[in-house]
Amino acid sequence: MTARIKKIFDKLKSENKKAFISFSVGGYPDEETSLEIAKSIADSGAHIHEISFPHAEAQADGPIIQLANIQSINKGINLKKIINIAKKVRNHNSEIGLCMMGYINNLFIYGIEKFSKEISGIIDAVICVDLTTEVDEEKQLKDALKKENIALIKLITPTTSDERIEKITKNAEGFIYSVNVEGQTGVKSANIDRVNSQIEKIKKYTKIPVVSGFGIKTEEDVKIFSKSKADGIVLGSAIVKEIQKKNEETNDKQIIANFIRDYCNKLIKILNK
Repeated sequence: MTARIKKIFDKLKSENKKAFISFSVGGYPDEETSLEIAKSIADSGAHIHEISFPHAEAQADGPIIQLANIQSINKGINLKKIINIAKKVRNHNSEIGLCMMGYINNLFIYGIEKFSKEISGIIDAVICVDLTTEVDEEKQLKDALKKENIALIKLITPTTSDERIEKITKNAEGFIYSVNVEGQTGVKSANIDRVNSQIEKIKKYTKIPVVSGFGIKTEEDVKIFSKSKADGIVLGSAIVKEIQKKNEETNDKQIIANFIRDYCNKLIKILNK
């Protein structure tokens, strides 16, 4: 487990609070604005921020994020540019946990060793949505990241069996990402009872934090999840939707960034009231 992520969760646990994990698509709505948005989210009090590197055929992403992905790609955003954005966010804020989220194909094309070295000291964890446990690519990525003290985050879905949960959690690092709903993010709403049942199941096999993502879309959802058994929540599509709406009103990057900062700050207050 990387030191920064452990420190974040230890502090929150001592304060009886939950982690607010935010999400943005790198390069959306454009490179400069996405950097300002990520910096402003760090200023909002978010504990961990996921920067997504866009992928044209992202299986887990619902229509809101997928549209942002396509627009980002159309503007020439690539993994190198996303790493550069992350570097600037890290220079802006040394305390926030930073994750990069995306798909194995992008990393494979870029070069797993090269990617791991370039994000060293910047990124705390990598979430690779389509990478299953015990395949060659998973071991390759995990080993390369481990050399740089970067965690490879594991995802557990509602269809994962107990046997698989035990295997997945065995060498898990950073935190476990508990997926609340089957299918794509930003489409279905999460059921809190099912979510709690899944988290209890995961916590039988691991002591590391478990965060809850997918299907948390509204202020009311955040309020409900503030009482969940999760150690934190992930908000993705809801943030991207707000960026989308604000970007339709103005192309002033600072106005958009400040709006998202205030939006996240409000949700953090609801989460840890």
